[in-house]
Amino acid sequence: MGMKKRAKSIRSKLSIKTYKKPRIFVILMMLGINILILIVAAIIALIIDDNYTSFIDAFTNGSVKWLLTPNAVLTIENPQTLFLAVIVLVVGLVLFSGTIIALTTNAIKDYFHKKESGSGKVYLEDHIVVLNWNSKVPELVADLLFVESKEVTLIILADIEKAFAEKQIFNALKKTKKAVHDLSRINVLVKNGDPLLRSDLEDISIIHAEAILIMNKDAHHLIKDGMSQSDLNVIKIVLGLGQLKLPKQPTIVAEVKHIETKTKILKMKNVVSGLKSSQIIPICFDRRLGQIIAQTIIEKHMEDVYLSLFSFDGSEIYLLKDTSFEHCLTMHTHAIPLAEVSNNLFVLSDNNQTKYLTRQNEHGPLPLKAKSITEKSVQEVYIIGKNNKLDFILEAFNSYEALHQSKFQAEWVETSEVKHLIEKLNEKTEPVTILLLSDESVESDALDANVIDTLIYIESNIKRKDAHIIVELLDPKNDRLIKDFNIENTIISNKIISLLLSKLALFPETASFYEDLLTISPSEPGKDDYAVLIKPANACFDETFPITFKNYKQAVHSSYLAFKKKSILFGIIRNETLIIFENNLHLENTFKLEENDLCILMKL
Repeated sequence: MGMKKRAKSIRSKLSIKTYKKPRIFVILMMLGINILILIVAAIIALIIDDNYTSFIDAFTNGSVKWLLTPNAVLTIENPQTLFLAVIVLVVGLVLFSGTIIALTTNAIKDYFHKKESGSGKVYLEDHIVVLNWNSKVPELVADLLFVESKEVTLIILADIEKAFAEKQIFNALKKTKKAVHDLSRINVLVKNGDPLLRSDLEDISIIHAEAILIMNKDAHHLIKDGMSQSDLNVIKIVLGLGQLKLPKQPTIVAEVKHIETKTKILKMKNVVSGLKSSQIIPICFDRRLGQIIAQTIIEKHMEDVYLSLFSFDGSEIYLLKDTSFEHCLTMHTHAIPLAEVSNNLFVLSDNNQTKYLTRQNEHGPLPLKAKSITEKSVQEVYIIGKNNKLDFILEAFNSYEALHQSKFQAEWVETSEVKHLIEKLNEKTEPVTILLLSDESVESDALDANVIDTLIYIESNIKRKDAHIIVELLDPKNDRLIKDFNIENTIISNKIISLLLSKLALFPETASFYEDLLTISPSEPGKDDYAVLIKPANACFDETFPITFKNYKQAVHSSYLAFKKKSILFGIIRNETLIIFENNLHLENTFKLEENDLCILMKL
């Protein structure tokens, strides 16, 4: 009984060893069998061949020599010894050499499998880390192609198949229409793993990261009041990062669905010791998008302006320290000041280096007479579909009403009431806007289904040609599918979010500017600072058109003084084409402002 128990114990230990380290166990086992064969062969050789004087002699000059130097068998004259040597040689080759070759092949195969599947440790420096995956990630990666100031390395850690993620990213990159050689400026790695596991975070060299983006998994199930399952996941990841020592103190940008979660994360930063030194920017993008959608309803070109400001394609917003507004207007050749905070400016410039270029502008401002601009608006809006942005859209309308004495009749319509709504609108003559919101609670392959279905019905049944239809899409791939419909604007929510995420990750110091820009709220009674205004040129200036300027900066500076330093021109829309003033603004380049041009102004 004792022997059986001992045997079972040995078998158990062997099973544990083989499970934990199978390769080492197999190698040791094969090595042991070979040594045993060599010992047995040495004993037999000592018996059948008188040339061997001892066991050691038969072992070293016999069996071991036959195995390691196969040519030694050619010198053997004794037939019995020769037969024994051949057996030792063949068995040794099969058992040991064959095992080593098989294990080596397996190891190489495993290595390739690990790299192809995105497993294993990756050694990186100064890279951007994206934790979690959602439909916004491909657009985020695509926008980073336009970063010209440096080569970007980005790694994605998420519970997703590497092949699927790479295909989605490749499709997004193709849409940028960038040349093949431009694609080499960005390195994108995808790794399957769990952002909540410390080992997986260490595998992507997170301690050397320059920026960390925590994407929301878009799991909309509420686990308690004001917190979704995906927001809880974001909070857990932020807490997990607080347990790590991040010597480079990377910017951590967290995408959250609910404004309450943003407040929780900011409170966590102040009370959790591991997070106190971190720069954490939680963003409730649904609130921002709600405000952008509301502003686009008020002015249809607003989305195009925001996309231009958020994208790395063209000019972007950068922080210029210790510079006055007037100095930037007269001296900085590639920068337009759009906001002033203390003695620092937020400027529109080609990149983070061109903002420093200076040369006196040879052409001073022209004396222009500005008109008083009214922002009052009357809108009748019907919203079909519902998602997390609906409340923020209505909130933005209320804020705009209070600020500019405007009137919005905004009504949410059940999908079942769409037929009745269209019948009612066909009988009316007043201007009307229809907004279609995409259902964000469906599976990824069903995104925008409700919008496309409703749009088909509306287009088939509405008789009015003057109805303004604005569509929100979550999946950018669906944009081309609805181009032939009678749509005034298509707002691609995920693209806007992706662009803004990339901005905050690389230039976190601009977060306060975007916060003010996208918020409709008074800085003082009846005044909303840092807001984009789009108005016809003949409604802005009391002048004879066209107004001729020697260069773009002269137009910018002239508008600034004409509006008594309360607004500044930074672009125009001409024949439905957006033109943002960029590159060398002091360069001799005659610019004529036509009366039908739409002036893009920043309220200061």
